[in-house]
Amino acid sequence: MFTLYPSEVATLISLANQLTVCPSDKPNAFCKLAKSLSGELPERLKQTLNDFILVGTENEFLLIDGLTSTIGELDATPPNNSLKVGEKTTLAKIQAICMSYMGEMIAYEAEGHGRLFQDVVPTQCMEKEQTSLGSNAELEIHTEQAFSDLKPDILSLACLRGDPEAITYILPVKTILKNIPHDESLLLRQPLWKTGVDLSFKLNGNEFQQGDLRGPMPILSGNLTRPTLVFDQDLMRGITPKTNNMVKKIVDIYYKQRVCHNLQPGQIMFIDNRHAVHGRSPFFPKYDGIDRFLVRCFATLDYMKSNYARPYNCRIVSAIYS
Repeated sequence: MFTLYPSEVATLISLANQLTVCPSDKPNAFCKLAKSLSGELPERLKQTLNDFILVGTENEFLLIDGLTSTIGELDATPPNNSLKVGEKTTLAKIQAICMSYMGEMIAYEAEGHGRLFQDVVPTQCMEKEQTSLGSNAELEIHTEQAFSDLKPDILSLACLRGDPEAITYILPVKTILKNIPHDESLLLRQPLWKTGVDLSFKLNGNEFQQGDLRGPMPILSGNLTRPTLVFDQDLMRGITPKTNNMVKKIVDIYYKQRVCHNLQPGQIMFIDNRHAVHGRSPFFPKYDGIDRFLVRCFATLDYMKSNYARPYNCRIVSAIYS
């Protein structure tokens, strides 16, 4: 956990107050200004963000604490993610400036209304679904957008309101490697798994250039000691009994070794989507206006990789390319 000093909090609030562009109306201008402001982040925080991107942390996530004072008077938790409440908060603006220091913010037309910021709130009609808007069912272990070539590199969750039952779970790839023999780690590097597309990307009847079933793909790739990990407990299947059993083995490791954190108001979590998977425990909202309320956003470290999928150089990946 990185706990901000009061002077650093004051600097972040000052930077957020300068970020006056509306991210929904002018996402490019918002990101350009956030990138400019990110150069003025406190030096201690900049070094921590640099280290997170370059070498990671023990559990491949970074938690920023000390921003409770930025929340102030907060509107009621919205009943769904269509009302653009979170993006107006100081905490979300600080989140954006940090994300812009590490990479480039990016959005996806097929999910969350194509906005840079998504209100992650319990939605009653989806409470049993495998999406961020669900609550009563455990959100199973997954890489964010495991199905996509344009998946984000960094996922961020800023907590405006918490819930004592809602536990965020993280499993770093290094933990998987420590719990499997060498021959199985080699097996995981072969393209022997297929995965479906997340329900949240299919809610509006989107059609995808690559179809609804992707692969075969490897689960691990790249560096031998800190490889890239792609996994989805709900949607991924091996193409043979042996490889399908490896899905079950990784899930078993997750339940035994996962790292747990209950997000508190004023905390911002950054998860390295390249080197860790995440999930969430069930919780049971009351739909009374004070339920759990997170703001989610994404960043990529290779912005030009998605250039073909973002018409007119906008920030939004077109649904068909998801």
